[in-house]
Amino acid sequence: MKIRRSRLCSHAIAIIPLLINTFTAKYTSALIIPLSTANPAVSLNGITVPRVSDGKQINLGKALEETGVVEGDRRNKKVMLILGGYPGDFNTVEYAQKVRYFLPQLREKGIDRIMMVINGEPSSCRHLAELLDLPIGGDESIIELFSDPTGEAGRRFGVSRGFRPDAGIPAQLKLF
Repeated sequence: MKIRRSRLCSHAIAIIPLLINTFTAKYTSALIIPLSTANPAVSLNGITVPRVSDGKQINLGKALEETGVVEGDRRNKKVMLILGGYPGDFNTVEYAQKVRYFLPQLREKGIDRIMMVINGEPSSCRHLAELLDLPIGGDESIIELFSDPTGEAGRRFGVSRGFRPDAGIPAQLKLF
């Protein structure tokens, strides 16, 4: 007995590779690292954000570039830059908790400066720091927390902006 394929089955088999290629092209673009991340000091140059502890405006690109300069000589200083989400976002809270917990080990491993940029108003970022007991301050010996309400640093660095970022939907509504 010979099994005969239906015309529908033949078309489905022909369409499957097309669907796979379309899906792969559309959804794997998130796996591609943009060239802007190859040099964060360059991609973040010109992005000025206030440091939460003292309100001083800091150019992120320049701060990253100058961190390794001591008296005109470059030395191998390590900087950890964390681009967080909103102050109330679970991932941001979790990252901040982990940085706080592992701060001594990070120092032992040679991390000289920790900079954390949060997409929120300075008051919200300060409140997050208080709730999590983050050691924020104006010097490089503790965590430097920065406020970026517009999320421009993340945009310039090339991170995902989440669900419908330009639709004008409040971020709190996107959580549900």
